[in-house]
Amino acid sequence: MRFSTHGKEGLGKKYVNEPELWIQTENMVRDVLKTSGINYIEVANEAAFYGPKIDVQVWSVIGREFTLATNQVDFAVPRKFGLVYRDKDNTEKTPLCIHRAPLGTHERFIGFLIEHYAGNFPLWLAPEQVRVLTIGEDEPLVNYAKAIVQELRANMVRAEGDYSNDKINGKIQQAELAKVHTMLVVGPRDMAANAVSVRVHGKGSLGAKPKSEVAAAILAEIRERRA
Repeated sequence: MRFSTHGKEGLGKKYVNEPELWIQTENMVRDVLKTSGINYIEVANEAAFYGPKIDVQVWSVIGREFTLATNQVDFAVPRKFGLVYRDKDNTEKTPLCIHRAPLGTHERFIGFLIEHYAGNFPLWLAPEQVRVLTIGEDEPLVNYAKAIVQELRANMVRAEGDYSNDKINGKIQQAELAKVHTMLVVGPRDMAANAVSVRVHGKGSLGAKPKSEVAAAILAEIRERRA
């Protein structure tokens, strides 16, 4: 956490000229950070013009720093808009406003994730989570593969199928290049055993497993958001 406070020399210029409110709100924010036991650094003269703020800083795998989220105390704008509330003593008072952006801009956050994972997203984040690949294009086999895709989609899994007559090595290569997280290869023997052959991007083949077991494992990994 990066806790940004005002600088006295900036009052009336860079910052709203309310020295008592600056001290009050900074003490409040500082106490919250200390009570929470959160690791933070305090940086002077980097607050917003209307109040102190906490930025959540993260570093990508290559060491680039990003502001992931921000929380800001605003004691200036509510007064400008004439916002008031009735306190317990029945007097009108001006509220403090908290600006909260949990993810900053979504574009910046997605950019951070792409850079951090180099496109190799964990299963729960992958744009295409599962691709079902058939060894051949015989109708019964294609129908078996399509049923797997439909079952996964019914459970909100982002699944696609490749039922073309391309060679299986080519299909696997295309899925690897697209960085599809999990590939389920199905051939006649898999269909006969009600199974699938599992491959994971960057890890290779994990062997043939019962179809129901694989589906349950995929759903559990997504639900638990494993990294």
